Parts: sequence; structure tokens; C-alpha cells
Amino acid sequence: MNYRNFFISLAAITVVVLFVQGCSKESSSEASSAKAPAITIANNGNDVTFPPNSPQLAQFRIDTVMESSIRLALSAPVHNLVSVIKSEIGTKKLYLFETQDITDLYSGYLTAEANLQHSSLALARVKDLYAHDIAAAKDLQDAEQDFASQQSSISDNLSRLHAVGIDPKALGQSPAGTIWVIADMAEADITKIKPGMKVEIEYVTYPGEKFIGQLASIGQAIDPNTRKVKVRIVLSNPADKLHAAMFGTAHFTGTSQKAVTVPTTAVVREGDGTMSTWVTTDGQHFHRNTVQIGMQDDGVYQITDGLELGDHVVTSGGIFLSNMLQASETQE
Repeated sequence: MNYRNFFISLAAITVVVLFVQGCSKESSSEASSAKAPAITIANNGNDVTFPPNSPQLAQFRIDTVMESSIRLALSAPVHNLVSVIKSEIGTKKLYLFETQDITDLYSGYLTAEANLQHSSLALARVKDLYAHDIAAAKDLQDAEQDFASQQSSISDNLSRLHAVGIDPKALGQSPAGTIWVIADMAEADITKIKPGMKVEIEYVTYPGEKFIGQLASIGQAIDPNTRKVKVRIVLSNPADKLHAAMFGTAHFTGTSQKAVTVPTTAVVREGDGTMSTWVTTDGQHFHRNTVQIGMQDDGVYQITDGLELGDHVVTSGGIFLSNMLQASETQE
């Protein structure tokens, strides 16, 4: 027997078998790829469509947008700005501010106010003298310039006081035994609160104890660095338990109201900071809606824009759709 020819034939057969198997696997892979369901992305990435019976549809939960009762629940850090106490001399009040800088600022305002009053009286006197040809025109001009300067000075002091949360007129009307509390609230939350509402405050000094106050005013300026707004809360402090410069947390609560709501899991925060939900009419085609959220309460968001009652929205799995679009944009 010629062994050399035998081994050559055996090797040739092996190569043929491996080639056939390889072709078979490739054909099988191509056939499998041809059968794989195709997902289409359109409308600048805002529409995703799955083929019928796609196994990936099983990961989505879809619920109907409904109207439900929602209660405001906001929290913000607070600090006691000023304590109003009764003076031991006469009937005057004393103001104990949280820092020496604010004390100096308020003192500067009082000085500017006194100077303005004095300048106003002086101007009125010079005008009267000038009208009777007793004072010279230059005297009147000097008095007018001094009055304008004092007005500018007090305006500057008022602006700086308002920036830290102090309204001198309102402070003067506050009775002894009260505390002014300042909450630093996010810009987006100030539309959810209003003066007169009840506020619960918990202090680090008194853990577990709640102090009830009232929202007095919402600041007119937004800090350009923190995007926070100063909100003033007034507390009664008859037992003198609270002092200036104490820190705590304010909890704003309101009455229940009807609102368009979705579970918080239905809202996806996109990479650019916008909030989105995915809606569908047939459970197969999904469209991305940008929404505006309002209050949050017990696992739901109030939707102020972007959804309507009766819409069908993805409440579980929406993040998968957004991530899928991000992946497609990266590949492009």
C-alpha cells in the first residue's frame, strides 16, 4: 500500500470538509442576520420603530398619562439671618445679624438714611431762601448736588441689603421675638412657592424638632454664580431658642392639587440637560417628547408641558431608547 498517496488523499478530503463547514457556517450566519429584526431610527433621532414581535419590546412598560392629586414637597437649606430682640433700654428693638459685615452694612444704611433726611431738609430751606432772594444760585446748586449724592448713597446701601435678603422697612415692622430665616432656593423652584404658605424648619441644633414659620417674600435677584434665589421666612421665637447664624433645612408644603402626572421613571434626563419621555400609539413605534416638569410628589412628576391626558408613555425602559439614540449618533 502506498502510504504517501493515502495521506495526501486524506489531507485533501479534510480541506474539502473544512471548507464546506466554513461555507455552511457563513451561510447560516448570513441567514441569521437576514432574519434578525431591523430597528429603524428616524426624524433626527426622535423616532424609533421596532419590527413586529421584536423580543426587545418586552423590556418596555407602557402606561397611560393620567391626572392625579399632587402635593408640593420642596426642601432647601436655610440660615438664620437676623434675630429681633427687645432692647433692655426703653421700647426699642435690637437686631442681631448673623455676621459683622451685615451689621456694618445695616449701620451704613441707617447713616445714609439720616444723611438723606438732613440733606432733604437743607435743600428745602435753601429753596425757600433762594425764592426770597436771600440765598445765591450756587447755594441752591450745592444743596441739590448734596441731596442727589445722598440719594445715590442710600440706593447703593439698599441694593446691598436686598442682595443678602434684608428689607429695612419690613425689618423695622418685625416685632421683638421673631427670627428672619433665609432659604437659598433653586431658580426653577421659585414658581412653585408663594408668600403666606406654611414652612417647616428643622435645625441642626434641635434634631427631630420642627419649627413652623411663614414664607414672607421671594427675592427679586438671582445669584449669577449659584442660580439661587433668597426666600425670606419669618419664625416666632418667644422662648429665644433660635439664634442668628443657625443652620437648618426648610420644608415647603402646600395643598393638594390636580395635575397631569407620570411616574418619575418615565422621565429621562438627556445629555444636554433636557427632560424627555417616550410616547407610543401602537407599542411598536416610539417618539421622543421633550417635557417640562413641575412638582414632584410620592414617585411622580407633574408635567406642565409636553404630554396630554391619555397619551401612552414608556414608564420603564425609556433610558434604553435614549441610550440607543446616543450610540447611533456616536457611530455617525
